[in-house]
Amino acid sequence: MRRTIFNAQSVRLTYGIREMVELAARVGALDPHFILIGENIGDPVAKGWETPRFVKRIVADLVAARGSQVFGYTHSRGRLATREWVADHSRRYAPQSRLDCEHVIFANGLGGAISVFYRMLKPGARIIQPCPGYPAHSSTESFAAGAATIGYRLDPDNCWRPDLEHLERQVRRYPQIAGILLINPNNPTGAVYDEATLAAIVRLAERYRLMLISDEVYFRLVYNGARFVHLTELAAGRVPLVVMRGVSKDVPWPGARCGWLEFHNTDLDADFARFFESIKRPLLLEVCATTLPQTALPLIYDHPEYQPWLERYTANLARNANAIAAILGRTAGVRVHPIQGAFYMMALFAEKALKRHQTLKIARESVRAFIRQSLERRAMPLDKQFAYYLLAATGICVVPASDFGSPYPGFRVTTLERNPVRRDRVYRYLANAIHRYLAS
Repeated sequence: MRRTIFNAQSVRLTYGIREMVELAARVGALDPHFILIGENIGDPVAKGWETPRFVKRIVADLVAARGSQVFGYTHSRGRLATREWVADHSRRYAPQSRLDCEHVIFANGLGGAISVFYRMLKPGARIIQPCPGYPAHSSTESFAAGAATIGYRLDPDNCWRPDLEHLERQVRRYPQIAGILLINPNNPTGAVYDEATLAAIVRLAERYRLMLISDEVYFRLVYNGARFVHLTELAAGRVPLVVMRGVSKDVPWPGARCGWLEFHNTDLDADFARFFESIKRPLLLEVCATTLPQTALPLIYDHPEYQPWLERYTANLARNANAIAAILGRTAGVRVHPIQGAFYMMALFAEKALKRHQTLKIARESVRAFIRQSLERRAMPLDKQFAYYLLAATGICVVPASDFGSPYPGFRVTTLERNPVRRDRVYRYLANAIHRYLAS
C-alpha cells in the first residue's frame, strides 16, 4: 500500500466469547465427530427459549399492516413515539427521573450504542471499567483511548460488588478518568448491586465530578431475593448519568439489535450536555436504527402477557442458576457464588490450582496437535489453556475469566439451558473434566 492502512490499535479489540466459537469451528473442521456444547454465549433462543407467541403476533401484525411504516426509515435518533415511551417508562420506575424523550438515542443494538459512546469521548478522557468486565465496553474504550484499560476491582468475596476503596484509589490515581461504568445486573458475574453500594458510588461521582454510565440491559432479570435499584432515582439532580438498555435479553429476540442510551441530568454540567449533542452527529451518518424492533418495543413491554411471561422466565433462570451453582460448588478446586441476575456465572479456580503442565486427553491426534500448537504460539493465561483443553476434549465451550480482564483465573458460563436433564448432565461432565484436569 502507498500508505499504511493497518491500525495497530486494533489489537485492543478483543472478544473472547466469539473467539472461543472460532476455536470450536477449527476443532470441528479437524474432527467430524466433534459436538459443540455452547455454554459461552448469552443467546436464549439458541438454548431453547422460544420467543413468546404474543411477541410473534405483535411483529407479524406490524409487518402485515396496510401502509406499515416498519419497512421505512425512522428518525435518526429513534422513532419519536418509542423515545416518548422510554422517557415515560423511566419515570414509572424512578419517579424523580426528569428524562425527556429528546435525550434518548437509539442505535442498532446496545453494542452499536456503546461503540458510538466511546468513540465520541474527547481524546484523553477515560471511563474506568469494572474488572472483571464486559469486552464490548472494556475493549472498545481501550481502543478509543489507544491505551490499556483502567479498571476497578469487583470483589468475589463480597458477592462480586465493587471494591469501593479500590475504585476511589483508582479515581485519585488517574485524573484522566471522566466517568465510572457500572454493569448492573452484572455480566460476567451475575451480581445485582444493593442500594448502599450504588448510593456510595453516586456520592463518589459527586465528590470527584464524574459522570456515571450504567449498563442495565438485564435490569428486569433479577431473582433469588434480589431487587433492582434504579440508579436514575439515586442520581437524580446530583450527577450526569447515561443509562444503557436494549431489547434482546429480557425478550428472547437477540437478533433484534435494538439498544438505546438515556442521558439524564444534562442540565447539571455544560460539558456533559455538549457531549450528548456530539453523540447525535455520527447517528445522522448512520441514517437510523432498525425500525421494526423500535416500533414493537412498547407493544411488547406493555402487553398484558409480558409480566406473567417474565415471572415464569426469571423463575426458570433462578432454578437453572441454583442447580448449576450446586454442581460446580461441590467440585473440588473451584468456587462459585449463587447469582441474582442476568444469566451468567463466574467460577473461580482455587489459588495456584492451575499449572502449565495440566492437560485433558484429546482423542484425535490432529486436534491434539492443533491445540498444542495454538498454546505454544503465545503465552496464554492458565485459565485460557484450561478452556482450550476443555473444548477440544469434551466439546464444552466456556469463556476464560481472563478474557473479561479478571485478575482471578476461572471461567464464565451461561445459565440458560432449557432442558434440566441436559443441563445437569453437561455440568456434571464439566465438573468431572475439572477434576481430571486439575489432577493431571
